[in-house]
Amino acid sequence: MFASRIFTGQQWLENKEISVTNGRISAISDGVGAASENFLVPGFIDLQIYGGGGILFSNHQTTEAIQATFDEHHKTGTVAFQITLNCSPASSMWKAVEAYSTYTGPGLVGLHLEGPFFNPVRRGAHQEAFVQKPSLAFLEELIERTKGIPTYLTIAPEMFSAKELSLLVGSHIMCSLGHSDATFEQAMNAIDKGVSRITHLFNAMSQWQSRALGLVGASFQSQAWTSIIADGLHCDFKSLELAYRLKKGRLFLITDAVTNDTSGPYSFLAKDGRFTNEAGVLSGSSLTMMEAIQNCVQQASIPLEEAIRMATVYPAEVANLSDLGSIEVGKRACFVELNPALEVVQVWYDGKALLN
Repeated sequence: MFASRIFTGQQWLENKEISVTNGRISAISDGVGAASENFLVPGFIDLQIYGGGGILFSNHQTTEAIQATFDEHHKTGTVAFQITLNCSPASSMWKAVEAYSTYTGPGLVGLHLEGPFFNPVRRGAHQEAFVQKPSLAFLEELIERTKGIPTYLTIAPEMFSAKELSLLVGSHIMCSLGHSDATFEQAMNAIDKGVSRITHLFNAMSQWQSRALGLVGASFQSQAWTSIIADGLHCDFKSLELAYRLKKGRLFLITDAVTNDTSGPYSFLAKDGRFTNEAGVLSGSSLTMMEAIQNCVQQASIPLEEAIRMATVYPAEVANLSDLGSIEVGKRACFVELNPALEVVQVWYDGKALLN
């Protein structure tokens, strides 16, 4: 595969031939081919996405829902994703684990359980009836059932005892702070104990005020990896720009994308590009990773290279995906070809072109 220009995630390369063997990059060498203004970047990684094609995973914990998510979002450059479950009862959580375990299709790199251990006052569009207090027994069962599965769990730290939090932090589960009314001190305590991630900055969390810094302030004060929804609805583009300046190198993109689905406990319909629940509360997004990158560059003055890293290099680090996120020998051959207008031209998944 010849490319006039490649952004590897670290640097720009020109006039290179990428060799692929068994779905992995076996060599990057000097090459000759037709000149093009288009360029290659690593495939996008979305660590918070709820469904696609009219099938919401929170309503249908099935392999079909996971496949539909890939089918829709790979068209805009997402090659890897964590399928995400809204705050749900234990029975749905266990079905989600089963669906993850039996899925054999492409793209899936993790299970993101958003809940149920929230602070109810910061639940956002999640069902209050499904919010639960943690217990050692429940946490032990969750840890046991998700063994062998890359599991990402959004929690409100103020709802946990020290023993409960230590149990989670010491497990394989990747914990993230969110849907939380934690004080700055409570949030920093959880970060100090090893919770190194924060879910959708500014949304469903205690805000940064002059005398109470909250979870937003803890993000800015710490090195915790922090996700953000760059759609202009979940936070203003000026807030996105400020977050980039304060969290540079530790801020990554998610879509929080849902899909039109009214068939279960979570009823989402898009109107004017905006998803709300039946109560009118902002509920997920219609964002794609490509649009998120465009917004970073065009609306928030974030350099193109950094916007790409926010969708590739950084989420790979956050989720411990050592074979994705950059274009390097030995890594999976997952690329996106973009034109100068930052539009997707082609997507490669393990060396195979996906778009007609």
